[in-house]
Parts: sequence; C-alpha cells; structure tokens
Amino acid sequence: MDPFPPDDVLGAQVADALRDAFTLERELGRGGMGVVYLARDRRLDRPVALKVLPPPLARQPDVRERFLREARTAAKLSHPHIVPVYRADEAEGLAYFTMAFVEGESLGDRVRDRGPLAAGEAVRILREVAWALAYAHARGVVHRDIKPENILLERPVHGGGPGRALVSDFGIARLADGVAAGDGSERLTLEGHVLGTLHFMSPEQVQGGPLDGRSDLYALGVVAYHALSGRLPFEELRGPAVLVAHATRPAPPLRSVAPGVPAALAAAVDRCLEKAPDARWPTGEALAEALERAVEDAGARDAAPALPDGLPDVVSEAEAAAIWQRAAQLQADALRRLEERRDLMRQQAALAPADGYRLADVAGAAEEAGISRQYVAMALAELPRGATAVAPAPMGIGERQATFFLKARERSLGVSHVVAAPPARTLRALGAVLPRAPYELQLRDTVGAHPLDGGVLVFDLPGPVLLMPSPMDQFNKYWLNTHHALEATQLQVTLRALPGDPGRTEVTMTCDLRPGVRRNVRASQVIAGGVGSFGGAITGAALAKGGAVAASAAVSALGAAVGEGLGALSLAWYRWLYPSVLRKARAEMQRALQAVGASVQAEAVFGAPPPPPALPRAAGEQTTASVLRL
Repeated sequence: MDPFPPDDVLGAQVADALRDAFTLERELGRGGMGVVYLARDRRLDRPVALKVLPPPLARQPDVRERFLREARTAAKLSHPHIVPVYRADEAEGLAYFTMAFVEGESLGDRVRDRGPLAAGEAVRILREVAWALAYAHARGVVHRDIKPENILLERPVHGGGPGRALVSDFGIARLADGVAAGDGSERLTLEGHVLGTLHFMSPEQVQGGPLDGRSDLYALGVVAYHALSGRLPFEELRGPAVLVAHATRPAPPLRSVAPGVPAALAAAVDRCLEKAPDARWPTGEALAEALERAVEDAGARDAAPALPDGLPDVVSEAEAAAIWQRAAQLQADALRRLEERRDLMRQQAALAPADGYRLADVAGAAEEAGISRQYVAMALAELPRGATAVAPAPMGIGERQATFFLKARERSLGVSHVVAAPPARTLRALGAVLPRAPYELQLRDTVGAHPLDGGVLVFDLPGPVLLMPSPMDQFNKYWLNTHHALEATQLQVTLRALPGDPGRTEVTMTCDLRPGVRRNVRASQVIAGGVGSFGGAITGAALAKGGAVAASAAVSALGAAVGEGLGALSLAWYRWLYPSVLRKARAEMQRALQAVGASVQAEAVFGAPPPPPALPRAAGEQTTASVLRL
C-alpha cells in the first residue's frame, strides 16, 4: 500500500528529495512547526523519526537557519532520557532533521487513553524528565515547550519492566522567538503553535521575559498536575485567558482536584507552579529528589520486574523451545509453591482458616508463586460478584469423568485476532462494536490494570441461559452455542500490542466453560441411558412370542445387548457433538473480533464505524443447542 496518497504533496516531495538517504514509511504526526515521518535510514539500516520544516517556513532564510541551528544544538545533548538527534540538513529546498524513533506513546496519549497515573508511575516518569532537564539546563539549553506530547514513553520489552521516558524536540521550540519577529503569516504559524501549548507556559514565558531552566520546571509542574489528576490548572479557560491566568492567578492546589494524591507529592508539584521563579525548585535534580522522597514517604512506589542485563535480543528456535519448556516447568512448580503458601497463610492469617483468606492475599500469593499477573486477573474476573466472592467448585464433577463423557479437556475457550490499529484505537472500536447488535455484550467490569496495560475487560453475555431455546423464545441468537449450549455467562477480553509493531493489536477473547460442564455431562448420561433403556425394551418386546419367551434369558440378554449398543452409540454421538459446539462457539467469538477489526478499517475509510451487520446463523444451530440441554 502506498504510504503517500495523491493528495499528500509534502510526503511525496520529502520521499523524492531524500530517496537516496531515507525510505519513508508513514506519517507519525504534524503540527504548526513541522511534520514528522517514520523513515528508515538506508545507510545505517535503522528506523528514525524525520522532522521536516513546512515549505512556507523553510522558504524564509532566517527561520530555516534557526531551525537547523537549534536542531544541531539539540544534537549535542546526550542523555538516556533525551531523544537523540542524529542529523540536521537541507535537501532540494527542504530543511529537516532526524532523531531516534521511540516505539511507544506520548505521555499525553497515556493520560488520554488510561486516565490519571498512579503516584508511583507518575513519579518515575517525572523524575526521568527532571533529570533530562537538569542535564540540558546545565549546558545552557532551555526546552521552552515541555508538554505531555513531547514526553515519549518507550514501549517496554515484552515481559520486562517499564520503558524509559524521553524528552523530544529539545531546543526546537526556540524557533518561536524567531518567528514572532516576522510578518503576519509567521505570526499565524506561531499562533497555531502556541494555542497547542499555552496551558504549559510559565508566567515569564507568557510575559516575554528572559527564561532559564525554572521555566521548564513550571511547565513540568503543569505536566505533573495533568498526569496525576487528568486535569489542567486552568482548563476551564480558553485562549488568551489561559495566558493571563498563568501570569497572574495561583494554580488551584493539586489535592483540591485530586484528593488521592499523596500530600508530599502534591506539595512538590504545587511548588513547581509558583509564579516567581525563585519560589520554584531551583534545579531539575532538586525536583527529582523531592519527588523520590514524596513517593517513598507515601509508600506508593511501583515495583516492576525487568529482564536481566546481558541477554541477547534474539534467540534460536531451539533456545525458544527450551525457554518455553522451562517456563512450563516453573509454572507447574508454582502450583506446589501455592500449596506451601496456603499452609503458611493458614498459620499467619488473622482469620481462622474456616473463615477464609483475604482476596488480596490470595492474588498476591499467586503472583509471588510465579503465576502471570494477567492470568491472576482473569481468574479474579471469573469470580461471581456479590457478598460471597468465592463459589463452590465450579464444575461439581471430576475432571476424568468430564473428559470421558464430553471428549474434551477444554475448561475455557479462547480466540485471538490481530487488529490493524494501535491498542487505544482498538479499545475504542471494542466499545463501539461489542455492545451493539448482534453481539449486545454489556461491560461489567475491568479487572487488574487498565485494559491498555494488560487489564481484563469483563462482558456479560445478553440475557439468561435458556436450557432448551425454542423459536418462540426472545433471546440473542448470535451467542447460541457460547451462551446457551455451553452456559458461559461472561466473556473476558484482553489487548496486547504486537511486539515490534505497535500499530497492530492482538485481541484475545476467552470464556469460562466450567459452569456448563456438569450439565452437559449429565445430559450425555441421560441421553445415553434413556436411549439404551428404550432401545433394549423395544428389542425385547419385538422378540417376545409369549410369556415364556419374554422371560427367557436369551431375549433378556439380547435386549440388554441392543440397549447397551444404542447407549454407546448415543454417548459416542454426544462426544462428537460437544467438540462440535466448542468449534461453533469459537467461531462466534472469532466473528465478533473480526467485526471489531472491520470497524477499525471502516473508520479509516469513512471516518466513523458503521453498525455491524446481523450475521446469518448456520442451519441447525438451534437444534444443536436444544439437544445439549436436559
């Protein structure tokens, strides 16, 4: 697919002008001060973010030179939390620079899609940004445009700890000073730029006074305010009124809009927002230390596992198989450790064992034993809601017996589908498609983390389970097999960005089969027993020629043999039927996820997702559901 449609004149121009050095892949974003593309450096064979100065500005020599000079200044900064600038140059009338491509999302995206951050997570990000600012300020560089969109959050290695926070566009905002002195068209460009960042401007920046690093710390305080509360200090105001408020009005205390933020952390943020630069934190290091102390005092630090240092990025197929085998062994050992942990909890629990354990302790024990946090969340999502959180054994029947009568070991059903969209967009599509007809799923809860961070979405299937649905019943026929035949009552959905391809999302839908296993086993037993008894009786009656014959051992034995044979055939039929229903239920779930993917594609083409069509039911599905029920 051509990444540059015919109307993308700038993209085509950039691709042609830089064809010898870069291969453009797609546009990442644009604003008043430039367009950013994802490109591949042909010489070094690595992805880069390529920022191009729009041609109207590039044709002004002073603006173009300032753009390149500031990019070269930023290129001299080398810090683990600053996006490195590789090159600044001109080609065929275009001014551009390249910087490292950060695979992840901006802090603005994170807050918009997930809401306010937990204190520990926010402090980790803010401290890393404060360190980056301290490094730059010590070298005489003031950013001047700190905002959530310029703080990039690196996507963590799968299974590892959180990725780094990196500050982007270092020094590029200095261009605003040069543009402000130009003619009217330049000021229009500046207005488009300022209106996007005015909520983060320091009082001295609003007033046009001299700036130092404390101006960036004011902006970082606004970023922190937004990250912890989801709000901005003066978000009720618009346009110039925001600038006046930043210059003259004290910002509302953070805890007045977010009471749950630890007091010491809120005080550190509030100090950033002081009007007088001398009243703020003097340096980025001082702010970072204050944030660290605040989160330690509140006990809100977020622990996150990380991959050991020194491991290779790529392993062979044999090594991968060995890792998976060992992981399976460790997971099996986790069950043994859970038994040991249960004994320890019995000894230490404040409650008597008969009263049970705190659910938080149970979840924590599973994680400590090595069970994946996502699977713990999914297990918690399957618990019934209400005063009694833990139910009796869900199946009420032995595993061997269930496997024998149903010829299936599955106790949960799951399907996955890859959607050609980032997780945030996929999540919005899920919310638009699944509650509509024909699916009519109702969101019950989210379990664990936010769905974009590995949490579990729990949906209720529509209506009660009908044991023997008939054509006269009013019920959702789409989930005939999943809901009515297998008696699943909820669906769980998780999202995961594909490693190495954040533009695509793997969506997994699962359901718990255990509540319906016992009834299906009983149905198979009753059908086999009933057919066998009836067949044996009919056979005996057909062979009987009188009282003596009917009472003979030969007739009785033959009738019993025929009955056993028919019963065995009935059981074999049911053992074929149940796996068939599992396949149909998987298809129901798969089609629902495919509809989500189709909605994303339709939105890309039409601008809004159309309602999903009612899908035709396969012939015989209703009869199948009926015979599976008692």
